[in-house]
Amino acid sequence: MRNRTPKQRRQELIEQYVFSRRTMMGLMALACTPGLETLINRETKPELPEPPDNPIIPSLPQKDSPATQQERQMQLQQIREEYRLDLRLPNSPRVETLPEQEAFSEGYRNNLAMLTEKITKNQQEFQENPKSLESFDDYAALFPILPLPDIAQTFRNDDVFARQRLSGPNPMELQNVLTLDYNLRDKLGITDDVFKAVLSKRKGNKRINLTMQQATQEGGLFVTDYALLDGIQPQENKFITAPIALYLAQRNRRDFELIPIAIQLGQVPGESLLCTPLDGVDWTIAKVITQMADFYVHQLYRHLGQTHLVMESIALATVRSLAARHPVNVLLKPHFEFTMAINSVGDTTLIQPGAAIEFSFAGILNDSLKLTERSVSDYFENFSHFALPTNLRQRGVDSSSTLQDFPYRDDGLLIWNSLEEYVSRYIGIYYKSNRDIRQDSELQNWLQTLRKPISEGGFGVSSLPERLTNRDQLIDLLTQLIFTAAAQHSAIALLQYQYMAFIPNMPAAIYQPIPTTKGTFVDEKSLTSFLPDINASLFQIQFMSRLGTKSDPKAFTNFGKNSFQDPRAIRVLRGLQNRLEVVERRIERRNKRRKECYPVFLPSRIPNSTSF
Repeated sequence: MRNRTPKQRRQELIEQYVFSRRTMMGLMALACTPGLETLINRETKPELPEPPDNPIIPSLPQKDSPATQQERQMQLQQIREEYRLDLRLPNSPRVETLPEQEAFSEGYRNNLAMLTEKITKNQQEFQENPKSLESFDDYAALFPILPLPDIAQTFRNDDVFARQRLSGPNPMELQNVLTLDYNLRDKLGITDDVFKAVLSKRKGNKRINLTMQQATQEGGLFVTDYALLDGIQPQENKFITAPIALYLAQRNRRDFELIPIAIQLGQVPGESLLCTPLDGVDWTIAKVITQMADFYVHQLYRHLGQTHLVMESIALATVRSLAARHPVNVLLKPHFEFTMAINSVGDTTLIQPGAAIEFSFAGILNDSLKLTERSVSDYFENFSHFALPTNLRQRGVDSSSTLQDFPYRDDGLLIWNSLEEYVSRYIGIYYKSNRDIRQDSELQNWLQTLRKPISEGGFGVSSLPERLTNRDQLIDLLTQLIFTAAAQHSAIALLQYQYMAFIPNMPAAIYQPIPTTKGTFVDEKSLTSFLPDINASLFQIQFMSRLGTKSDPKAFTNFGKNSFQDPRAIRVLRGLQNRLEVVERRIERRNKRRKECYPVFLPSRIPNSTSF
């Protein structure tokens, strides 16, 4: 890099200028470009599927001839040999050797190479002109080529901090106090006087009569409780806690607000430090520590465990139990594409000693992986609880009367309802009655394989029903699987760069002891010692750049080599594409009214599968 010619340097400056212009155009559009999509080739509209000249029509095994049934069984025996099982974690099977047909496509590899080149240039450029990190603002210097995430301009704002619970990369932790299985006052050391003082300051020192009990009964109090992190052993010179953050949802002159009230830096009221927006620098560090906790839970619990590892188990059970011509296999196959491949990469880059998880996060590797193992068990032992409408209801965030603006909920339900109708129409092609469901031996074996304990060669999804008896059960199951593989992963993954690459907003680890008293810190500059150093920060930027960029160039519902061949199924898919065009326009209109754009459920942005 130091030996570049003037011509080479000039060309690089031109590339940077063009890149910056493209980036600024994205920012002008309400910052609706997540991650680094402008760096790679991407399709924004799916192709209209067309049937081949000699289509292979899916069929149910009981409706095939005896010879075809035998052929299906022989094929499955061969597939099981090719897709042998190994274990990644005690409850997380993986494919022993990645089959050739599961490897990344040429378009995927090309995009990954382009992204890698830009990340490498960014790191080299900074190292040629390094700058010390003495203030939060100094962390912007780590982006000499890559676009500075928008959050760098607004992360100090309390409203922005709170809004990340609603439209940030982890919308899964917010919970209404009414739905908690514990008494809030037993968990959080806050009094009504403190509660009222925070609101009074927020409202221009107006007198506040609202009590916490009243706010709870009205459904306006919410928490993010990171108790999952309690007891995790930190690495040397790193620190961790399990904070609880309290919020109040209110309308202020026709404008919705989620107001942060307090953060407790631990699970023991009276012992763990409680900070509020009245506490100046102490409040700032409390927010940073909470963001670290959210980062930890997001990456290891929601992202790695409850999308990547969960979906590989489902994919393996499907390919090993359902013949290639089975309609359920045909339906799900596009939503498994590249999942085994990206997880195979993660086996070496994420979970090995010294790899990303151990290097970046605060906890020791064994405890971090146990957290991920726990997340998979949570999903498989409570499968139906993760259906979007059910999850929203159980967390008490389903009602717009108490939580008026929740983009994850509002946009997500548009996608969920579209997928549910699509699956219903597709299933109706092949299963004319509930009897067809009950008589489908491959389908029932698939279910039993999913339910069977891992020790018996199954996948441990113990909360599934013992038997599928009707079409509604199957539709619910398949809708959840497609939503999780595509839309849910999009919600969890696509915003990582925008929120998690700028270190002061969401550091992966804390490097000073968790405060137990107030008044120790003079100003914000004294807080940079809590954040990762230059090497760890550059690694986090690289980490989030890769994890937050959709490398598969295909648009949502453009299935490529996995496209349907049955003309009836193609008509159903076209119907979904038409509905998703309407959904796209509706979300775009919503985004024009929002304080922050929420792009993850735009169908043009959603990946087909858990593929990055």
